Amino acid sequence: MPGIDLHHAYPQLFSHSEAELVTSLQGPAATVRPRHKLAQAGVPVTACSYLLEGFAGRYRADHQGRRQLLGLLIPGDFVDLPTCRLGHSDHEIEALAPATVSALPHEAISALRQDAPDLYDKLWQVTLLDAAVERYWTFRNGRLTGRPRIASLFAETLVRQYARGLCGLNGCPLPISQTDLAEACGMTPVHANRMLGELRQERICLFLDGRVEVMDLPRLFRQAQFDWDYLYLPPETAERLAQVSRGGVMTAPQGRLRQVAARS
Repeated sequence: MPGIDLHHAYPQLFSHSEAELVTSLQGPAATVRPRHKLAQAGVPVTACSYLLEGFAGRYRADHQGRRQLLGLLIPGDFVDLPTCRLGHSDHEIEALAPATVSALPHEAISALRQDAPDLYDKLWQVTLLDAAVERYWTFRNGRLTGRPRIASLFAETLVRQYARGLCGLNGCPLPISQTDLAEACGMTPVHANRMLGELRQERICLFLDGRVEVMDLPRLFRQAQFDWDYLYLPPETAERLAQVSRGGVMTAPQGRLRQVAARS
């Protein structure tokens, strides 16, 4: 099956054999287009989805249709694991880019409670890790101001992917629109555009063509007031981040900087 398995997504939590067992319970991989609905609020489901490749977002909308992006899903995330007990999602989930997902039947998850109780417990630990990220999103949008808010989202997205071996520390994929970014950070697209310009002009990071390029990682972390404790990273990953965050400037490829200059 393509994409990342549970062992590589959560190396501290799932062994190779446990990841293989979960993979064996999943249905065939399916590729969906951007903006495809992976879950709809209030619609009963009998399986949850696992994101093998691509990105997805959780959101709710007010009565005027104005959306708030509630969370960002990266490869190795379960899309809607709580539906196994709740029966349906309470929010919308859609692919933000081409994505590959596989279905894990609720019945198969429930059977693990008897057949593999340790693995069953670990799946619910995943929901606790997801909840920790969701709490941090509440803090970010409730306490941080505009530029730190965007810097924090970039830092989180970079670190989460780095911990799964999906990128280095000089940049990461983030295939979302500027409107998506504004919705994730609780601001207007105009405000988000201005904050992005300031981060670029100060040579902290830039957001271009579905990627975040990091020019100065320590300054990005400081600007974001970023502490990765809520991500419960493996100790070696956390130590590596601590070392790099105290280090020097990480320079983005000059070609990318020239692209930005040409568009400015």
